[in-house]
Amino acid sequence: MPKSGLLAGSVTGTVARVMLAIVLLSLLTTGATMFAVNASRYDAEVVNLAGSLRMQSYRLAFQLAEQGEANAQDIAQFSQTLATPAMTSLLGLTTPRELTQSYQAILDDWQRLSALLTDQPPDYFIRQVPEFVDRIDHFVYELQAFSKQKLQMMAIIAGLGLGLILLLALFAIQYSRRFIVPPLHNLLIASQQVQSRNFAVRVQEDSQNELGTLARAFNQMAEELGQSYQALEHTVEEKTHRLQEANNALKTLYDCAQLLSMNRIQAKHFSQVLGRLMQLEGFAAIRLVVEEGQGIRTEFQAGKPDENQSWHHHALKQEAQHLGTLWWQHTLPCPDPAMIISVGHLLSRALHAHQIQVQNEQLLLMEERATIARELHDSLAQALSYLKIQLTLLKRQLATSPESANGVIDDIDQGLSQAYRQLRELLNTFRLSVKPGKLGDALNDMLNGLRNQTNASILLHNQLPSIQLTAQQQIHLLHLTREAVINAIKHARAQTITVECVQQENHVLVNIADDGQGFNPDHSKTAHYGLTIMNERAESLGGQLTITSAPGEGCQIQLKFALQNTGNNHE
Repeated sequence: MPKSGLLAGSVTGTVARVMLAIVLLSLLTTGATMFAVNASRYDAEVVNLAGSLRMQSYRLAFQLAEQGEANAQDIAQFSQTLATPAMTSLLGLTTPRELTQSYQAILDDWQRLSALLTDQPPDYFIRQVPEFVDRIDHFVYELQAFSKQKLQMMAIIAGLGLGLILLLALFAIQYSRRFIVPPLHNLLIASQQVQSRNFAVRVQEDSQNELGTLARAFNQMAEELGQSYQALEHTVEEKTHRLQEANNALKTLYDCAQLLSMNRIQAKHFSQVLGRLMQLEGFAAIRLVVEEGQGIRTEFQAGKPDENQSWHHHALKQEAQHLGTLWWQHTLPCPDPAMIISVGHLLSRALHAHQIQVQNEQLLLMEERATIARELHDSLAQALSYLKIQLTLLKRQLATSPESANGVIDDIDQGLSQAYRQLRELLNTFRLSVKPGKLGDALNDMLNGLRNQTNASILLHNQLPSIQLTAQQQIHLLHLTREAVINAIKHARAQTITVECVQQENHVLVNIADDGQGFNPDHSKTAHYGLTIMNERAESLGGQLTITSAPGEGCQIQLKFALQNTGNNHE
């Protein structure tokens, strides 16, 4: 509803006008009061002087009656009393005309009577005194009435001024309660709601004053804050979603890396990788094609392909070798291309590592078979050949001289026992295993089995880090050490056998020493001790085998070979 008059203006203007009116009323009331006080400053004195005139008139009449003449000093005092500033102030503009005329009449009468005091007989003045005194009494009465009138006027002005000031104060209070306090209270409540993130709150803005302007500005601010907050929430949700997707992508890459970094990669690992990718947002179907050449290919698939949707692909290459292709169909939002490329690199390295692993296993298997063949040839094959020769001799002896065949039978029996022992030793050797990453445990297990075959003390000092050795190096080292310790047990008659494995800079040094009877390394029977097989294993490691021994001085076998470059030197 529109407002008019004083209420239609600005709040500050209305309050300023009210304050100005109060100040003006205060000034007017104060000025009128001061003017009335200033006009009444001679009232009491004038009344007193008028009363003294009456007494002076009686004194002059008494002097004339008693002495026949009036005192000149008293006549002069009477004239001075009429001419005092208090009395002459009655001639001003603010004095009522009746009072001024009364004062002027007294002046005229005195001029006339003062002349009679010297020119006329005393009886004449005495007869005029009652009338003159009555005029003075009337003058005093008018003075009192005028003074009372001024006091009443001053009280009226003060009362009116105070009343108007009170009315203006009440108006200011009522105006504030109706037009200032409610909008401010609404703004306060709205501010609290905005603080509580309720940006839909609005305040009434129908007024055209400063509070209406403030309300419109507040509403605009609340609307802009709401829009900014919604935009910020949308941005935060989008960033959170992106972070979650990035986290899922990183977790997927980590899981894929874990699956593809197994010691033995199998076909199920590739299927698990594709299944893990399908858990990400954006994939509809994924297919992995592994190509082995000559048209041989293996496919792994996850998800349900859509015949109406095109396929995207990423070639899997490693060292310029084409290993396969990763195909996928996607939905919205599209999967991260960088993540697909990273998974492609993981798959490429895994396929390449799988090929190399298979090749290494085949080479290792062929090498172990060659070693087994050599050991069978050097031990069991020779024993069987010897037994075959002895069996031929036995047949001849039985045909010509049966009674002399017992010696050949004893030789065959001894040969069979020796061949059986050699076969058991070979079986124990072939059953050796290395726990993953635990060369020290494998050495301890192997030596514990040999300690049960001898009374000699077998000591082990191992300082080799397993991480620095490949699986092939660990197998060769384990077999060579076992062969050397078995030779010491069987031939050295030692009290103490010491095995020491250490790393010197970028080389591995293995010492097998005993305090037995020793031998001559240049003797023709050295091949019987399996030294040929140990030399072959040293050559497989790319190292050097050194044998130091002499009769009665024990034996020391030292193996030294270089570590592969693992990028981390062990100190």
